[in-house]
This record gives sequence, C-alpha cells and structure tokens, in this order.
Amino acid sequence: MKNTILFDLDGTLLDTLTDLTASVNYALSRVGLPARSRDEVRSFLGDGYKVLMEKACGGADSADALKYFTEYYAVHLEDNTAPYPGVTDALAALAAKGRKMAVVSNKGYDAVQVLCGRFFAPHVTLYYGVSDTLKKKPAPDMLLAAMRDLHSDAEDCVMVGDGEPDIAMARAAGIDIISVTWGFRTKEQLEKAGGTVFLDKTKMLAEL
Repeated sequence: MKNTILFDLDGTLLDTLTDLTASVNYALSRVGLPARSRDEVRSFLGDGYKVLMEKACGGADSADALKYFTEYYAVHLEDNTAPYPGVTDALAALAAKGRKMAVVSNKGYDAVQVLCGRFFAPHVTLYYGVSDTLKKKPAPDMLLAAMRDLHSDAEDCVMVGDGEPDIAMARAAGIDIISVTWGFRTKEQLEKAGGTVFLDKTKMLAEL
C-alpha cells in the first residue's frame, strides 16, 4: 500500500474550467481575438498558462494575452471553482488513514496556494505550483520536491492526475501513476499517453 499520494489540481481535485474559460476569453477580447468554447479551452489545458494562451491565440502573438489572462485570473480564480463532488470527503478519509499528501500543479504558484488553502486545508497542506525554481510538468521538479518534503521514497508514492503531463512526470520521477477520467481528458486520450490504471469516480480516491 502506498502511503504518499501526490495529486494534480485542475481536472483532478478542482473543477476550474468555468473560471479558466472566462479568463481566457477576457484576455482574447482585450487583444481583439475571438472567444474560445469551453471544450476548446479544456483541450488547451494541462501545460501551464503560457501554452494555454499560445493555443488560445491560434498562432497570433500571445504575450499580451498571457499578461491579461494572468492578471484577470488572479482576481477571478475563485468565482466558480469548486472541488469535484466527493473530493473533500475522500481527502478527509485519506488523512484519517494517515496518508501523506501534496498537490503538484502546472498552475502558477500563487494560484495554487490560494485555491488549495481555501479548499483542502487541513487535510492537505503542501502545495506546489510553477515558479522560478520549480519547472512545470512533465519535468519532475515539483514531484521530487514534494517527495523530499514529505520524506517519502519513490516506491511509497503514487501520482494521481487527469492529464498527459501527469503521466510523463510520474514516469520521470520513477513513481506509479493513477489517471482519473472525470477531468479534462478522456480515458482514450490517457491510454494513448500511456495510462494503465484509472479511477472513474471521485469516491474511489478514498480507497487509495
């Protein structure tokens, strides 16, 4: 049994799609580009803010759009975002069983701190986001930092995420990966990326 669980955030623990879509479209409006649908934004997610806005801009210069997105999202990241149903109870159950937990996300560091502090404390208290010192997924930096801070060896850890970067990061760090199917990617997409173990319902998290 693994005693350390490292969670992705967007699409795994939190449903952030509405606020991310609104922020993307605000930024696009500011630079005179057409809005994107929720499904389009969903397909762009997973590789951090810069790649998100590059894809949303469709080949147009994205520097200004990225600035507008970052500024807007910092203010509106909690407007509609919430844990997926059952997630909070599952984390409480895991904490009660003595599991060590952390969040590792390709979100900006500040946004990760705000959202995780609001929704997941005291059950999870270590949160890692992209910063000047921690590279984004699929680099293993955040995962290795979490393992170090939790004093956990690779064989004791499992990563839980909803995207291709989570699978690649877990492999780079030498730990097991469980993919969830309620997030931003389909099971077929995750299988294509190398996923082999899946959770289909949030209540199954409590059994880890």
